[in-house]
Amino acid sequence: MAISRTPPKLRTAMILAAGYGTRMAELTRELPKPLLPLNGVRIIEVVIRSLAHRGIERAVVNLHYRPEKMREFLGDGSRFGLEILFSEEPELLGSGGGIANAERYFNGETILAANADVLCDLDIGKFYDFHCRSGALATLAVQPSANRRDYSLALFDAGNSLKGFLGKNEAIPRDVHAGIFTGYQILTPGARAYLKPENQSIITELYRKAVGRGERIGVFPFTGRWIDVGEREFYLSLLQKIRAGEVDLADFLG
Repeated sequence: MAISRTPPKLRTAMILAAGYGTRMAELTRELPKPLLPLNGVRIIEVVIRSLAHRGIERAVVNLHYRPEKMREFLGDGSRFGLEILFSEEPELLGSGGGIANAERYFNGETILAANADVLCDLDIGKFYDFHCRSGALATLAVQPSANRRDYSLALFDAGNSLKGFLGKNEAIPRDVHAGIFTGYQILTPGARAYLKPENQSIITELYRKAVGRGERIGVFPFTGRWIDVGEREFYLSLLQKIRAGEVDLADFLG
């Protein structure tokens, strides 16, 4: 008789928060972008509380720009409902290198990775279940979209396997689906083995190489709320929408 094995709980998240936030111009001269306020809370606070509400127990946050301010605000994480650990980078290591540099905190587990400047109401439980059923090396949450002007779109097939990435304004092939990579990803130890603690992109070093070698990278089509708080004008517009009641931060907190 076959034995059904329940996958290990997804306990740990990596939050990428080390960047300078240069697209925010003067707003980040003294403050890291994840600490910019949103109607009484900070951007990263919304992200962390959302993760805690959805079952994440530990968050590893990478730091570089103004690390003392991040440490002071986040503390040990207890007031947000989880444990926070810090992975400081004397030099910026990028989306791939930052994760590799924090490997000592992951204890050989599969982890969730997310960006500190993205608000998202992704159901992490469904995302992880999808990943476990697929047997993929890693899985990306992708919002279906044809907006190739503003984004380098992810391409995936009818079986929800990643096929590659387009450059901005490149034509979408007819035989594949396309969408915006939300920044949310599930990474097995095998996926992280592609990465090194040096300045590198996770798209280049993991996803493009793994697909080229025939590895299965899953794509979880996500159609919920997703807001990239990446640029100054968009951030200021979001503040206005929150104050006008057009955006409710409770939608992202669960």
